Amino acid sequence: MNPRFVGLGVLLITGLLYGAYRSWWSGPVAEARADLAAYRERLEKAGAEIRRGAQASKALDELRSRSLGGDEETVDHRVRTQLNRLLESLEVTEATVSTSEPRTVETPARSVLGRAQASLRKRRDEPDFATLEFKIGGVAPVGRVLGLLTELRAQTWPCRVEDVRLDPVADGAQLRFTVRCTTMFLLGSDAGEPDPSNASPEELAEFADFALSNPFALPSAPAVVVHPSSPKPSRPRPPSFPYDKWRLTGIAELAGTMESWWVRPNGKAVVLREGAGIGKALIAGIEPEAVVLQRANQQLRVEIGTAIPR
Repeated sequence: MNPRFVGLGVLLITGLLYGAYRSWWSGPVAEARADLAAYRERLEKAGAEIRRGAQASKALDELRSRSLGGDEETVDHRVRTQLNRLLESLEVTEATVSTSEPRTVETPARSVLGRAQASLRKRRDEPDFATLEFKIGGVAPVGRVLGLLTELRAQTWPCRVEDVRLDPVADGAQLRFTVRCTTMFLLGSDAGEPDPSNASPEELAEFADFALSNPFALPSAPAVVVHPSSPKPSRPRPPSFPYDKWRLTGIAELAGTMESWWVRPNGKAVVLREGAGIGKALIAGIEPEAVVLQRANQQLRVEIGTAIPR
């Protein structure tokens, strides 16, 4: 037999056998292995999702057990009860507790759940949780107000302090306070009211120095010393004009004008005509034997040889 034909036959048979192996065994096995790997990957992802779901359920159950209830009415009642007890223990006067309407919060996955399968779309309209806002007010010393804030932070149920307002009363020894807070709760089953918790002594002592310093206290007003008022010395009255020292000594007519001759207190002579002044008196007229003076509303007549009357 021709060796060339034998070799060609061997090659042909080998190729047919290899093709049969790929078609009947190798290809299906490779596809099966790929499907198995993909299945294992999906299985691992599902297992991870199940574990995360279990962790989330555990966290939600823990949060539910810490909240004050599963419906609005129950949470409102328990908030008022616990806060009134807290204010009473701190001896707060004029204590008040008020609550507002609860507010539900929708799930942020609403848009995603809208495109999901029908079983998940039912959860689209279910709220994630609800919140209740409440206010606390009253009058207390600085230390007790700080103690109240510390106790609110130490509660086991969710309590977020939104804002605090403090107004000093009288001299600042006490404060009129208003605290606005928010608590959250999951709607549904009620895990029961959590036990009230108290702040530790270390937490309460954190603001002790601040309470002792009391920056709200007003400084005491300094004592006012009233000195007896000494009477003001009376101003000495100005000396009165010495009218009685002025003496009329003579009257003369010079070039048709009447003149009067006077001796002043210092002994010197002076000649005065009509209209001239002596102190607050004016010479209103000069007669042959006398001079007429006008002083305020008084008219005086001074004859020769006499002095002006006072």
